[in-house]
Amino acid sequence: MRWAVAGCGDVVRGRVLPALRGLGEETAYVWGRDPARAARTAAEHGVPAGGDDLGRLTAADAVYVATPVAAHVPLALHALRAGCHVLVEKPLAGALGGGGVLAAEAARTGLCAGVAYHRRLGPAARQLREALTTCEPARVQITFCAPFDPAPEDPAHWRTDPAVAGGGVLADAGSHRLDLLLSVLGPPVRVGARFGRRFAAGAERRAHISLGWASGTSAECRFAWIGGTERDRLDVTAGGRFLSLDPLDAELGPEPHVPLIADFTAAVREGREPACPVTEAVLVDDVITAACWAARFRNN
Repeated sequence: MRWAVAGCGDVVRGRVLPALRGLGEETAYVWGRDPARAARTAAEHGVPAGGDDLGRLTAADAVYVATPVAAHVPLALHALRAGCHVLVEKPLAGALGGGGVLAAEAARTGLCAGVAYHRRLGPAARQLREALTTCEPARVQITFCAPFDPAPEDPAHWRTDPAVAGGGVLADAGSHRLDLLLSVLGPPVRVGARFGRRFAAGAERRAHISLGWASGTSAECRFAWIGGTERDRLDVTAGGRFLSLDPLDAELGPEPHVPLIADFTAAVREGREPACPVTEAVLVDDVITAACWAARFRNN
């Protein structure tokens, strides 16, 4: 399959382009807001061309969208309307919304549209599903903590602006972990949230999310961008059984985008949905949006 890639960040350079090459996929074009940077990225990875020509972005069979979050839905819509399949980095839109429009367009065109929640393809998803498919209500605890405090000149600084990133630590790191829960349990009936410490542009550094389901299962999720020891742990107590994944990504592997892209290309070939279709990724955005409203209400 012939690919175009939108974005020149660390995920594209370190994961997406190497994964496409390793799988034998053809990458024809790297698109970026900065055409010089896009051209450099393309040259570094042996891609024929790079620049800011949207027409060339859609002169492919599929587009991988890995730009800042605010551009995810507009670029993916552009690709779908040009007849391309699309695979979008997470979160789809975060608290910015608009994912439902993309899902509707994918349904209208019949093209494959997925979101890069690659942890669905790892062992954690299987273990979590097994732990949560008991008849007893479960209690889930998720803790994520990692240092993140980019300087204004840092290329990742956009992640501190919710108008560009769709939120802060909840949308960025929390979205993967929320997706694991929602892929098993479905939409919650209760969402509570408390945010703490913000960057100058407004993105939260801390988020404490409480979720509840009609079954009686509940989850307490704590996400933080702070200094000190990194943590990424998930604990489940259900029906007298206990599951602990510490760290959560212990068995994910060094190249999680390889199985992600392999699954997507197989989905296109087989005419099925990818591991995480856009319609399911919208649910994560809905929970992020509900948490933002709950935190705002709590602070007023």
